[in-house]
Amino acid sequence: MNRSKPPFRMRFFATKLFRVLTIALMVSALTNPLQADVDAELGKKLFKANCASCHKLDKKLVGPALAGVTDRHSEAWLLSWVRNNAALRASGDAEANAIFEEYGGSVMAAFENLSDDDIKSILAYTQTPPAAPASGNLDVVPAPAAEVKTDNTTLLVILGTFLVLFIFLLLRIRNTLKEVNGDVGTTVVQDANALTRWLMGNKRFMTGFTVVVTVAFLYQLFWYLMGIGVEQNYQPVQPIAFSHKIHAGDNQVDCNYCHSSARSSKTSGIPSTNVCMNCHMYIDGSEIVNEAGQLKYAGEGSPEIAKIYAAIGWDADNRTYIEDYEQMPVKWIRLHNLPDLAYFNHAQHVTAGQVQCQTCHGPVEEMDVMYQYSELTMGWCINCHRETEVKTANGYYAESEEGTQTINERLAEKFHDDKITVEKIGGLECGKCHY
Repeated sequence: MNRSKPPFRMRFFATKLFRVLTIALMVSALTNPLQADVDAELGKKLFKANCASCHKLDKKLVGPALAGVTDRHSEAWLLSWVRNNAALRASGDAEANAIFEEYGGSVMAAFENLSDDDIKSILAYTQTPPAAPASGNLDVVPAPAAEVKTDNTTLLVILGTFLVLFIFLLLRIRNTLKEVNGDVGTTVVQDANALTRWLMGNKRFMTGFTVVVTVAFLYQLFWYLMGIGVEQNYQPVQPIAFSHKIHAGDNQVDCNYCHSSARSSKTSGIPSTNVCMNCHMYIDGSEIVNEAGQLKYAGEGSPEIAKIYAAIGWDADNRTYIEDYEQMPVKWIRLHNLPDLAYFNHAQHVTAGQVQCQTCHGPVEEMDVMYQYSELTMGWCINCHRETEVKTANGYYAESEEGTQTINERLAEKFHDDKITVEKIGGLECGKCHY
């Protein structure tokens, strides 16, 4: 009987060690490294929203390259510069005035709306410069993966790890109880600590706790799997840094001017460089005008517009196309993707349904860098069809009369409702979107 004790003591020591490792793993998963990644991800979003129009990480644009800026300036100085650089220059700061003169008096906007934590997040993002692009001005830079749902994934890993370790611990306890019997079993229980004795004596609690942990794990696993393929907020790096904010927002260019096929075909189409040249034959980015119509910067021309010239073969100095030039297509990265089994027709929505572009694509007129705004899932489309009313007062659903009833009146009589949604005219039929 005594020979049974040493193996048990070894197992008991292993169980305690296992418990310590479990706690250490869970604590490490919730501490600084994860938080640093979250801060850098937030900094990336803030950088794209506030800084990307004038700065790049790896090279000069309107302002200096920001990669490694924390190595060149102190954090306190950077906080003051970003929040209100004009006030910093007015205070006589030598570094601030030197930068102002180096970049031809180009005025940087004040970002007093950003908190210290926001600015520090941006600085954290600048410490990790992007990977170098492939050779050639127009080669595609590898696109980053879709935004990871950090909270759900982390919780899923923690719950899964805890569940595996907990089940392993239960199996060890069960095997130990099978090996011991009689007085040895009593001695084992007496030698164990208070927590182990309590767990061994409360089978209902152990069963209930195991069920709760298992259900929580399966719940998180279900929603994690449901998110696979949903690339909301996907924001790849394009070969040309095209700003919808400048074009659709500041200059109010109609979306259909560039995406002209959206009104008459299934796809919205990608504008060719010839469409770009309709404007950029005369606008090369060398002059930037403020809201009052005053010239505030004159440079050598936008490097992004220069990529358009390189693609189509335009000589900006002589203002003519280069003869016998082998044009290069701009390798845009597709942003919105639907499964092959789903059918979507832009013309049916834009022309017949009179759906605004912003309904699906979000406030594109505010986006410096375009990203996927909506989920584009089946449930998201179905909810839209259930809520969107059919617009009968257009060319597709004409207000023609048959007898004494208009289309509106006949539909209202058929469905006993004045609100006629897409759902009621077959908008939820499987064959409408799947074929």
